[in-house]
Amino acid sequence: MKRRRADSGLTYEQVAERVGMSRRSVISYEQGQTLGTMRYWFRIADALDVPFSEFVRVLD
Repeated sequence: MKRRRADSGLTYEQVAERVGMSRRSVISYEQGQTLGTMRYWFRIADALDVPFSEFVRVLD
């Protein structure tokens, strides 16, 4: 997420506004301090203009 956010040129505040969460929550997601919900991961992917699959690894 950090790389994608940096590549998009967005700040934590901008992502938070687009997603509808606090800046602190965005930081927590990015740093892996919280697993969060799929709903917010979809919103983050949309805000960063990347497919949701960028944040998901399929386990066999």
